[in-house]
This record gives sequence, structure tokens and C-alpha cells, in this order.
Amino acid sequence: MKIKLKKFFNSNILVNPEKAKILYESIKKLLVKENEIILDFKGIQATTFVFLYVLFSNLWKEYGKDLKNKLTINNAPETLINQMVYLKDNYKELQSLFLGTQKNFELAYIS
Repeated sequence: MKIKLKKFFNSNILVNPEKAKILYESIKKLLVKENEIILDFKGIQATTFVFLYVLFSNLWKEYGKDLKNKLTINNAPETLINQMVYLKDNYKELQSLFLGTQKNFELAYIS
């Protein structure tokens, strides 16, 4: 099944981490029925690193090495591919960085 991200979000910019969670949940539900999901980035002009982190870190936690057999990326610009490679190569370091930031935010503003 192909998910055209521009149509899915009705936007050509992917920045909101909450929307990344929505996409993750949709992919997770679809993979119960489908063998493979194709994410089509055609028409997407910009993404944030946080959007990609939320989406792909959750997918990697859920599917691990099997993700490469379940998810295909189409029409992604080179900058997006570079961000995904960086995320993959630095996942553990980024995870501790993001978790530390989240804990500091919660201590400062929620407690």
C-alpha cells in the first residue's frame, strides 16, 4: 500500500511530532493487513528532524531490522535521505539527548 504523505497530511511540510505519531499509528495498523507500506514523499518540500525522529524511532522500536522489509521510501529528496541516515547512525545518542530534554522540560514546566 502506498501512503502519499502530501495527501495524507494535506500539506507539503512535515514538522509536527504529533502528526508523526499519527502516521506511525496508521502505518502500524496497516502493517497488520499489508506486507509492505510505501511512503511517498512526492511534493513534500520540508521535514523537521523531530518529525523524522518520532516517526522512525517508533517504527524501529516496533519492527527492528524487519522494518527494511516492510517499509519503502519513494521520492524522498537527498536531504531527507541524509537526515534518515544520520538518525539511524546516531539513534542511541539522539535518544538520550531527546529524553534528557524532555525530562528537563517536564521538571521546569510541568512539575
